[in-house]
Amino acid sequence: MPSARLGLLIGLLLMVSPACGWLPTGQTPHLPTEVGLLEDPSGKMDITQAASPQTAARYQTRSGSRMSLGFSRSALWVRIPLDQAPVSGRWVLEVDAPWMDRVDLYLPTPKGGWKRESTGLEQPSAANRLPLFALPVPSDTPRQGHAYLRLQSVLSLNTGLRMWPQTQFVASTVADSYLYGYLYGVLGAMVLLNLLVFATTRDRAYLIYLLYLVSIIVHQFCLQGQILFLPAVAWPLVPHISLVVSGCVFFFGAAFCRVFLNARAVAPLVNRLLIGGQAVALVLVLLGVTGQIWWGTWLVHTLALVGPVLAIVAGIKALAGGFRPARFYLAAWAVLLLGSMAWGAWSMGWNLLVPLPRSQLAVAAALECILLSLALADRIRVMQHERRVLAQRERRYRQLSITDELTGLFNTRYFWSKLDSEIRHAHDLGQTLGLVLLDVDNFKRFNDTFGHMEGDKVLAKLGKLMQATVRPADSPCRYGGEEFALILPGAESQATREVAERVRQALARHVFLLGKSDREVVTVSMGTAQLQPGDECDSLVRRADKALYQAKALGKNQTVSAGD
Repeated sequence: MPSARLGLLIGLLLMVSPACGWLPTGQTPHLPTEVGLLEDPSGKMDITQAASPQTAARYQTRSGSRMSLGFSRSALWVRIPLDQAPVSGRWVLEVDAPWMDRVDLYLPTPKGGWKRESTGLEQPSAANRLPLFALPVPSDTPRQGHAYLRLQSVLSLNTGLRMWPQTQFVASTVADSYLYGYLYGVLGAMVLLNLLVFATTRDRAYLIYLLYLVSIIVHQFCLQGQILFLPAVAWPLVPHISLVVSGCVFFFGAAFCRVFLNARAVAPLVNRLLIGGQAVALVLVLLGVTGQIWWGTWLVHTLALVGPVLAIVAGIKALAGGFRPARFYLAAWAVLLLGSMAWGAWSMGWNLLVPLPRSQLAVAAALECILLSLALADRIRVMQHERRVLAQRERRYRQLSITDELTGLFNTRYFWSKLDSEIRHAHDLGQTLGLVLLDVDNFKRFNDTFGHMEGDKVLAKLGKLMQATVRPADSPCRYGGEEFALILPGAESQATREVAERVRQALARHVFLLGKSDREVVTVSMGTAQLQPGDECDSLVRRADKALYQAKALGKNQTVSAGD
């Protein structure tokens, strides 16, 4: 499928360009250069305690704007110097995380108190909420002192902080929308393309791949934060939705591996492991439905690393067995494995020294889907080639089973089967049917004189003459050793005799060169018969055979019709 492959490669280029940063935003956030971090294992500390002089010494100073506790049930207090905020006007503090249960920002007021701005999955009805984990800061907020940010999440407590002038925040949000629009556009194009292919081929692998692809898209909505554009009332359900969707991704991913690679036949052990992976994926769905978010999150990260490795092992086995489409398949899962590892490092806060964009997993997922589409297209190409080869083989075997090798005519088995079907057809439709039997004259003497090899040449030549003389609907057959037959559907008595005479005269005119000087002419005797009411194979052949013997008795090299 060259055109499909070209289209997928174009989609790859369109996807990679914005993902690599080719989409300029022109907007640069203010990143805090130094923040203080304080872990609150009890989760009960309030702003009075967090901002008290007694607690100030407990804050650990951290350079940079990223912070992480990994998977922790603690609350994290962040002390932010306000002199690092935008100089004037309203500004926005963005918590750069795909989700967070609770985000509370405490800002000092001109009168000496604290003003709280809140957002998060568990408090979506909080005032002044923007459609991301971002909180607007009033213009009268002091530019000295500290603001305090309290973060708490049952999922990975890993985030970065950005401080934007409000207008720049809006522009940056639009630019990010373009980036994810490209990525989801590529994934959507893969859905439409493969849906069309499935509608054409009805290949089960495409159906499972479509289910996997849709799951991947919804999964990325959850991971990248686009799911927060759901109505606020649905925010508390986001972790549940994410776990259920993750379970679907792993379930359909394992199912796709099994079907695409024919794992049951190619790698039975890996096939059983993939079935086990599907069972674990169903457990993950159950954990999401029942609200076991903590255990479900750990299971997601485990499967995100083990699943691609298992898929790669299965692909290596298939490629070693000669399944060439496994090349694209292996590349796809290798890309997803790297993306999953990078995402895991991001979630655990292990990549603080080499920060990577949150879109890394979306890029990896889009690349994987493109490569899997290429693998499916290659698989279809291989399957079509194998079907063509198989069909040619079947035609060849069928031809050999009904063809006489020496003459190229149909053999005795075909003769009786074809004659029976033509007789029944003629009786049903009230049509005529002619039959010609012919026998080479003095063929035993010819073989005894010139040898069987020369005799075979005579039979082969007679076969060619018969094929050249009859209509496409007629059936020339080698009936016996030197006996031949012609089945002529729809032929009247006169037409049957004319066909027989054409064959007889053509052979009689041919001169066989035997050795250096010997020349011989070979003739045939022929008997014809017409189908009569109530005729079956035996009765029709018997009359044609009787006419043939009459031709022999009358001097050979002639045609006699039954009833003459």
